[in-house]
Amino acid sequence: MRNATFWVTDESSFVVLRALTMLGGMVAILLVPHPPEHRLLLGNTVWIFITYKALLFVSIRVWPTRLRAILLGTTVLDLLFVSMFVWLGGGFESHFYLLFFLLVAVTAAHFGPGAGFTTAGGASVLYALASLEAMHHLTWNHFAARVAPLFLLGGALGYLGRRERMARAEAERLNRELEDHRTRLERAYRELQSAQARLVQSERLATIGQMSAKVSHEVRNPLSSISLNVELLEDEVATLPADRRPELGRLLGAVRSQVDVLSAVTEEYLRFARLPKPKLEAAALPPIIADFADFMREELRARGVELVVEVPDDIPTLRVDPGQIRQVLLNLVRNAAEAMPEGGVVRIAAQTLGPTPSPPSASAPLRFVEVVVTDTGVGIPPDDVDKVFEPFVTSKEGGTGLGLPISRQIALEHGGTLRCESVPGHGTTFRLTLPIPDEESQR
Repeated sequence: MRNATFWVTDESSFVVLRALTMLGGMVAILLVPHPPEHRLLLGNTVWIFITYKALLFVSIRVWPTRLRAILLGTTVLDLLFVSMFVWLGGGFESHFYLLFFLLVAVTAAHFGPGAGFTTAGGASVLYALASLEAMHHLTWNHFAARVAPLFLLGGALGYLGRRERMARAEAERLNRELEDHRTRLERAYRELQSAQARLVQSERLATIGQMSAKVSHEVRNPLSSISLNVELLEDEVATLPADRRPELGRLLGAVRSQVDVLSAVTEEYLRFARLPKPKLEAAALPPIIADFADFMREELRARGVELVVEVPDDIPTLRVDPGQIRQVLLNLVRNAAEAMPEGGVVRIAAQTLGPTPSPPSASAPLRFVEVVVTDTGVGIPPDDVDKVFEPFVTSKEGGTGLGLPISRQIALEHGGTLRCESVPGHGTTFRLTLPIPDEESQR
């Protein structure tokens, strides 16, 4: 790919133009008659020229990083070849001195007026040496009339070439700035969309929370009354004959069980509706995760689930609400365990990410700590991955569908994110990112 790209650059144009110039000169010199004493030298010169051009192209492909030095060095060789053609063609009267103009023009256009004047000076000296035999018949006015245009050509084309390169460099700079502005606008647009989505989600959650609070309050009072009456009935059942107690006790137990279920659901709804703002404090994440793992390990072992923790000790200190972070981990790990009814492995890992590209208004790049909870369960269908954070959406019997929405809201309140990735049949991964405070990010 590197070599393919080279052949469409300015350097390639310079090489091709020079090759065509010299090839044209060589062909032309073969078409005109030459003194017999020059023929052997002419044949050798042609073969030397062909070998030299072949070596030039090989060196360009082998050392592309030294291209400028190679081109400048071989310009000197081309001048020598042209002077040889001029001498073989009759010296001062040879028409091959015009090849000097082509070399000066190509070199000046590519390397600028300095290289153009230098090439013109070298061409003048070599032209004079190739024309020594005729110099005693000429005046310096004739010679100056031929070489002066070389300097004019070198200066003019060098100036135009420099202007063209400067204009192109400016255009490239403007293109880069435009591309940079476009990238920043796209990033700002994505951040705006993300902020709008979070705002809509927050407003939706707030509305659902208000409804949940109202419904829960309306349901709690009747449930309390039912629970109290069940207790009274249980006292009455205790006074009945022994043969009637078991059946009535079973019925009252079923009623109490359903009342407890409804009470748990209403408590979940109220917790969702009254999710407090996090009380942020400087806290080390590894001990929080370690304590949580010790708390959950027995419960998971009873389900046939192994808990693996891979959290390095050098995780930066964060500003978090430890209680809410434990609540997020509890929701994620219990969901993972429920996705593995036959047992499996739940893995908790953490790593430092960043710095990541910051918003345009940010003063420094942001860094994050990412906590990853992975299970080996059945996974989530692709169409349902985006729905797992919607309130009341659940595939569990008796579930409220509020655990993950609460967890994501906690992540957002901490300035982070919570994302879900899943492959059906290969498990599910939740990624919780939490920002590192500025004083820690700059260390």
